[in-house]
Amino acid sequence: MRIAIIGAGNIGGNAARLFAVAGHQVAISFSRDPAALNALAADLGGTADTPERVTRGADIVVLSVPWGLVDEALAAAGGPAALDGSIVIDTTNQFERRDGALAVLDLGESSASRYNGRKVPGARWVKAFNTLTAGFQANAAGRTGPDRVVMFYGTDDESAVPTVEQLINDAGFDPVRTGTLVRTEVGHQEPKGDLYGEEFHHDQALSLVASLRGSPPSGRGRP
Repeated sequence: MRIAIIGAGNIGGNAARLFAVAGHQVAISFSRDPAALNALAADLGGTADTPERVTRGADIVVLSVPWGLVDEALAAAGGPAALDGSIVIDTTNQFERRDGALAVLDLGESSASRYNGRKVPGARWVKAFNTLTAGFQANAAGRTGPDRVVMFYGTDDESAVPTVEQLINDAGFDPVRTGTLVRTEVGHQEPKGDLYGEEFHHDQALSLVASLRGSPPSGRGRP
């Protein structure tokens, strides 16, 4: 698959590496350090360019920027119309910095996924690669058998499911769907959700998702 990544920081850069190792064609964009972006692209055997250029013709677009830069990144990709029909994987989490520390934004009854997805109503929005740190993802990818780590995802678009599950598998994880983008489903994989920041394995994850679905996040997840 042709994968365009907007934001090549810790999560986006690590995802780019996992996808490239799996044999996908990766193009990266949106960095304050063009030299570092070009170096990463060369290391991956991929390309670096502007968000607008890398997203043209991509099979999947990965949005992996700090929360406060989401609007800027989407504009740089050409705006909502440029992503119509695209599968967009949103790895962002709703953090803001307060008094030097990260805090979770209160989005009311909206999930972070739905909040961002409304900005690009024509896209096939997916939430994934957001529950585990980049370092853990890098170290845990590719485990086999009962030790294989789950990567949770949520989406409203049923047609995106096979492609997203293939990509998660290719990256070295076991895909488990939390549900749609409503807060009582995907919210469990977002900050303060019951699935956020913890390592899970397949059967355990399926059982827990089934028990949580339809209930609001408890707030017990890691901040």
